[in-house]
Amino acid sequence: MRAQTCIGILAALLFPASPSSKGETMKGTGLQVWATSGSARVRPVTGRYFVDRTDIHEDYPTGDYRSRNAVWDAAARRVSLHAARNEFVSFQVIVGSDEPVSGVKVRLAALTGPGGARIAGRHVALLKAWYVKVEKPSNGYTKTSLGPGWYPDALLPAPKPGAVSLDIPDPRNRIGPAQRNHTVWVDVYVPRDRAAAPPGQYAGTLGVTSAGASREIGVRLTVWDFALPDEIHCRGDIWNGSLRSMSPEQERHWYQMARRHRFQPGVVYYRPNLKIAGTKVTIDWGAYDRRIAAYLDGSAFTDRQGYWGPGRGLPIGHVLLPFDCSHGGRRSAWPLAEPKEGRTKEFEAVWVQTARQVRAHFDADPKTRRARKIVFLGHLDESYNEAAYEKMIYYCKLLRRGCGERWFDYRIDGGYSFAAMEKLRPYVTLWVCHTAGYDFDKMAHFRKLGVEPWFYGPMIYERRGNSACGSNTFTDLDLLTCRGVGWAAWKLRSGYCQWEFDAFYDDQRKLRRPTKPFEQAWTRAMNCRYGGKEFNGSGLLIYRGELAGLDRPIATIRLKAHRRGLQDYEYFHLLKAAKLGERADALVDSILHTVPFGKRNYTNTAIWRHDPEAWDAARIQAGRLLHEAASR
Repeated sequence: MRAQTCIGILAALLFPASPSSKGETMKGTGLQVWATSGSARVRPVTGRYFVDRTDIHEDYPTGDYRSRNAVWDAAARRVSLHAARNEFVSFQVIVGSDEPVSGVKVRLAALTGPGGARIAGRHVALLKAWYVKVEKPSNGYTKTSLGPGWYPDALLPAPKPGAVSLDIPDPRNRIGPAQRNHTVWVDVYVPRDRAAAPPGQYAGTLGVTSAGASREIGVRLTVWDFALPDEIHCRGDIWNGSLRSMSPEQERHWYQMARRHRFQPGVVYYRPNLKIAGTKVTIDWGAYDRRIAAYLDGSAFTDRQGYWGPGRGLPIGHVLLPFDCSHGGRRSAWPLAEPKEGRTKEFEAVWVQTARQVRAHFDADPKTRRARKIVFLGHLDESYNEAAYEKMIYYCKLLRRGCGERWFDYRIDGGYSFAAMEKLRPYVTLWVCHTAGYDFDKMAHFRKLGVEPWFYGPMIYERRGNSACGSNTFTDLDLLTCRGVGWAAWKLRSGYCQWEFDAFYDDQRKLRRPTKPFEQAWTRAMNCRYGGKEFNGSGLLIYRGELAGLDRPIATIRLKAHRRGLQDYEYFHLLKAAKLGERADALVDSILHTVPFGKRNYTNTAIWRHDPEAWDAARIQAGRLLHEAASR
């Protein structure tokens, strides 16, 4: 009863009933409207960029960007965008008022292009920013944090397509009377089929109205003559421990949001029901298949399941298999923990027999064969001792006896030394290395020996102690730390992994009663405390919509920045496929000054350019190259 009451109160705060216009006071006829790209957040009080901080980085943007920026021309009152097909392109509308104003409507119905082609409906989404308050910098980032303030973060979908309503100040967000500005995020998805979105110029009008004022700005979109791939070529995932506790229907919404944002959840551990009698193993796959078969065969990403966007009908890229060894009671082993008396022939027979049945099940259905199979023994995560290395090798050998040597990839996570990897490389085929230990030459050496590298952890190190962080998503850092994932992956020829997208942890990293912490995520930025450390927005890229009266997950601006970087990666991939790989590398090198990560970059906070417009210009240059190549 208490949990339901709390949810109801929060939902009422976020989505109250629309007030009647009768008798409603609407002031503030002097609305100011301007726009910017999706790469810089705007302060709701001053209307300035959060990254307008040349005291942190000299090349952060400053000046009169409200008159002109990468997408906005105030003199022409126009937003100018560029996109490929099968791509999301975004911008932000900033509505300002020096006096309180309520009932402001922001509308954008459609963009019309060649031959009357229209981008409309769900392909033009207006999302109202929800603000969270950062009280103090994330631990270890006192110099590079953008500081305290109300950050636009969650993006609330409009009740109906094409329009959102807002108040300044917003009484639900409780910023207070100092609020003078409100952000509306606009997502435009360009359909994949050329017939639906032929190349050329598209135009529409975005209107902003209140009781005493109206403003219009033009929106122009150049659609290039190529499409981003449906496949996700930047290998990796974002680890998650919460989706399995959701209903299958709810979980599907999260997978679909992930697909639209070009990443895959890394969920451990989906497990079938298993019975062991002596050395006889019986596996019941019914519940397991009902849970994840739709992701393995791609049917979760079809029109029938309500999906639209990139990657329609494609299966997930990889699946983490159910295996794990003993974990001191914190996580049960699967299929069987080591006996107290030590390893026995019977124990080994169970592991081998289970492995054979796992392979047989996946191989039986051609639709499930396409996903890459990965074994990750969570018990041995970041384990740096000889006993752990022995276990890694032992269990790999057992699983190879059952599944075969080439059928699965054997993954380890951690910043292992060169000497340790020399022992492990005959068995390890996927090394997820913490950015603190990601030395480029070391990783290149083992790549040549058949070990695929991924990285995880912070993108920027203000100090060596930041290596304790598994997340790269802090609210109070600039959005380039999210966008940079795709760019760093291209430069390093590496995959990536991140820790969580749905996290809220207390001092001991133990998830508290689910309702309370996930409610608090809506009202405060500090979401992760452990070991005396505190972080804003760590591992929290998606909010739980059901706590706001919605049955869908809610994306953040930081997730949009992450998507932008992964879409940028697809540009580089297409350039390489068009035999323009050197141009792709040159564009990335023009932004990333140095090879990121590793000891050489401890305390280096300037591994890339900090003006987001430079990143946008590089992406547009890549698009023009691909458009020209397609036109030849």
